[in-house]
Parts: sequence; C-alpha cells; structure tokens
Amino acid sequence: MAKIDEVKEFIGFLKAVFITAIVIMSSLVAYLYKEPIDSNIFVLVALILDIIVIIGLYKRILKEIKSLKDL
Repeated sequence: MAKIDEVKEFIGFLKAVFITAIVIMSSLVAYLYKEPIDSNIFVLVALILDIIVIIGLYKRILKEIKSLKDL
C-alpha cells in the first residue's frame, strides 16, 4: 500500500473517533441539561476530558492532512 493511502486511512480512522467523541459530548450535555448540575461532578469531569480529547483529535487530523502535502 502506498504511503499516501496509509495516511488517508489513518485520517479516516481519526475522523471516526472524532465523530464518536462529539456524539459522547452531546450526550453528556443533554444529560446535564436534564439533571441538576450539583450532583453530577463526574459527568462534568467526563465532559471536560471529552472536550480535551476532541481538541487533540482535531489538531492531529489537521497535522495529518498537512503531512499529505509533503507526499
């Protein structure tokens, strides 16, 4: 398999993980909207961690896309 195809497949995998993280985030936000915030400290922590993961994935996807230019 050519290097460019390998990078494209990796970007596709990262996009799938990125979309899954966004779905999880939207579910956590919907849960927080439904329930009072005071008693859900673990959900808030999970939401913050999910946002950090989403930002990291976004930066990694952009880095991989830019690396395609060099191939």
